[in-house]
Amino acid sequence: MNRDTCARVRLGRAGMGLVLLGAGTSGAWAAGFEVPQKGIKEMGVAFGGSAALLEDASAVANNPAGLVRLEGQNVSAGLTLIQSEFDYDTEVHRELIEDVGGQVPGDGSGTIDGESIVPHFYYSQRISDDAAWGLGVYAPFGSNTDYPDDWAGRYNATETDIMAVNLNPAFSWRATDTLSVGFGAIVQYFEGTFRNDIDVGYLVAEQVIEQLEDENLAEPEGGNEAVVDALAHRYDVSNDMQVDGIAYGFNFGLLWEPADGTRIGLSYHSRTRQVAEGEADRPETLDPDYQQDLEDEIADISLEDGLARFCDWDIWNDPTIGRCQPDAAPEGAARAVGPLGAAGGDIQLIVDMPEIATLSFYHELTERWAVTGGATFTRWSNVEELRFTYEDESDRGGEDYTGSGDDVRRRDLVQPFAWEDTWRYGLGVIFTPTETWTFRAGVAYDESPVPDAERRTPRGPDSDRIIGAVGMSWQPTTNLGIDLAYTYTHMEEAEINNRENPAGSQHRIEGEYDGHLHSTAVQVNYAF
Repeated sequence: MNRDTCARVRLGRAGMGLVLLGAGTSGAWAAGFEVPQKGIKEMGVAFGGSAALLEDASAVANNPAGLVRLEGQNVSAGLTLIQSEFDYDTEVHRELIEDVGGQVPGDGSGTIDGESIVPHFYYSQRISDDAAWGLGVYAPFGSNTDYPDDWAGRYNATETDIMAVNLNPAFSWRATDTLSVGFGAIVQYFEGTFRNDIDVGYLVAEQVIEQLEDENLAEPEGGNEAVVDALAHRYDVSNDMQVDGIAYGFNFGLLWEPADGTRIGLSYHSRTRQVAEGEADRPETLDPDYQQDLEDEIADISLEDGLARFCDWDIWNDPTIGRCQPDAAPEGAARAVGPLGAAGGDIQLIVDMPEIATLSFYHELTERWAVTGGATFTRWSNVEELRFTYEDESDRGGEDYTGSGDDVRRRDLVQPFAWEDTWRYGLGVIFTPTETWTFRAGVAYDESPVPDAERRTPRGPDSDRIIGAVGMSWQPTTNLGIDLAYTYTHMEEAEINNRENPAGSQHRIEGEYDGHLHSTAVQVNYAF
């Protein structure tokens, strides 16, 4: 991947979306990592009436109870172009070694910008006066951040790319003249890529210093700083973790129409638990030249008395010998990049996609004017952390700064979230001057699940958002309709003061993030 001075953001992966839709990169930014662009008419009113508007086949995702309102057979297919720009101004410090952590070299300021396309497809069919069914393929979750190679926070994150795609058959039944219900089954494909660098040299330096202190041995010339300077940033390992999996869930909806021109809708999407499997690829750990260079560096660290040398991060030799024991330095290097060090391997990630509930209304004020609005609740507290487990269980036995009691090794990537549940509130207005044209506008406030600067992570530097939206529909024939929508999303400036635990190195990122997004969408609807 080519990187300029600005990092690139591709908010999601094509994955299953490519296979099923024949489209490009998918995913989008919203609070947390939700993708709200499930229908373009709903986007035009800032998603405020998504569970009650229900004027095309996207009802499969927005509220399956609304499918019974549609006559005949309907197809809706759309694309949303996301253009994003996020600025960051940060400093990164190491904290593992007391008093000698220091600032991580690299560029702490920059811009993450990029483009992304979010596709969706829906089909619906009436099967009787009181029943209908439908099928949808859409992306409910997705997010990507991609930083430049020289970013100071590279040991925390270089790229994070997650994407979920739902295959969602649904059924709708009109129970009474005013009440409809809907139910759908969800097959959810998940794909994730998590990349960062591992400063193996710094981890070895930490072990050297701890061993010096434990054995009451003399410090090397130049003190602990000399050990850090000799090893830190010189033996980096690239960490590429990729996983995928399939989970199952459901969605449910109610639609109440107490009077002509008035609708109240309730929609619910269940929580899904992804057990994703894959591999952590760390190619430098298998490179003989890399291991040899690390061996030589370990063997050449002189202590103050000029006699003792550090040769292994667990075994110290008699300082009176004046040289390393045979094979001690190779053993130390091998341990640093081995199963209890920074080696790759088969991994598993268990992560929850949150449940989402939406309550919406739609009300016609006159023949030409209508208002719509609603609130969406997302239980982000289900998403507690990202924690990778190795199949050989080598992640057990180390210390976890999070205080959860779980042990970790240097191979681990552990990202605690401790997110909070959120609400999104939206209100929109709809103007229909003729049977051919409809115009929409709306505004929404979208809460961030990130409670404070300590839980804000460079893998997804989320903050509260204000969304402004406009949209329009053109109905040139009875069968054909075209929807357009545009939203501008402003992200509030937010501080970050986050200590992560990639490879156990505990780097702290401090600074600020802010950003905005432009979303432009088109959808084609055809009834037959």
